[in-house]
Amino acid sequence: MKESEVRSQCKEKIESLEHWLRRLIDDTLKPVYGEYFSFADQTGNRLIRNSLAQQVAARRANEPLRYPRNIDAVLLEDAVDIICKPDLYQKHFRQALNDAFPDGREEAKTFFSRLLIPRNNLAHANAISARQAEQVICYCNDVLDSLKRYYRTLGMHETYNVPTILKVTDSFGHSFTRSQFGPCHDGGIMMTFLDKPHLFLRPGDTLTVEVEIDPAFDPASYSIVWASIKPWTTASLRGAKAIIPITNKQVGQQFDVQCRITSDKDWHRMHMGCDDFLMLYYKVLPPIA
Repeated sequence: MKESEVRSQCKEKIESLEHWLRRLIDDTLKPVYGEYFSFADQTGNRLIRNSLAQQVAARRANEPLRYPRNIDAVLLEDAVDIICKPDLYQKHFRQALNDAFPDGREEAKTFFSRLLIPRNNLAHANAISARQAEQVICYCNDVLDSLKRYYRTLGMHETYNVPTILKVTDSFGHSFTRSQFGPCHDGGIMMTFLDKPHLFLRPGDTLTVEVEIDPAFDPASYSIVWASIKPWTTASLRGAKAIIPITNKQVGQQFDVQCRITSDKDWHRMHMGCDDFLMLYYKVLPPIA
């Protein structure tokens, strides 16, 4: 493989690992502690060290669109620090990581630490060795496989274990998690930008919207289809990312962007015949004369 291909695969693996670790932390701690970044017990002991909470707050203040939640501003080394805190690992995280680290917290800390240098080198366009690339791919895969098995086990206890949208990003620089959306239809999600002038569109603009599906599900096991009452003509009607050229056809007080997630099962969660649904509303102004 070319060096550029190796670096690309390694970056992809580490980004996926970071996503999964953030998800694990938030899914695990939030139901128990609420706003866990500021949580302290009766004796004043914090769940998350104060210096990290301050760093996270500073990152969010500097880039609020990039980091809509505290957990989104957590770096890989921060996630490792939280997960490998002795009491948290034993009480909350050991089960999810047991397949990757059967010997417990110390093993997890050792292997995670080996990823930090290549992660930083990749982030700053510095070289990594062939050995470091092997470690990134192998160690990340071990953790990802362990977490996917863990989430699949959790999903088996749900009435409808289907692929759902976890995150939506757009060309305005927004990044929204599922909890930030309103309800739509029978279990879908919706958001409107009709009252936000800085997000109005005009013919000649290009809008991109990308969805992130629960990675516990194999992408080959479901389809992603985009649609609208005012459809656009493009090849990006399928797949995680929609590229929408705005034309006179989309002009109006309300332009809808729809996304349907449909599994390959012969049954589906929603009455419309799919398993998850996203609806976005934009306003498209007339062309400038």
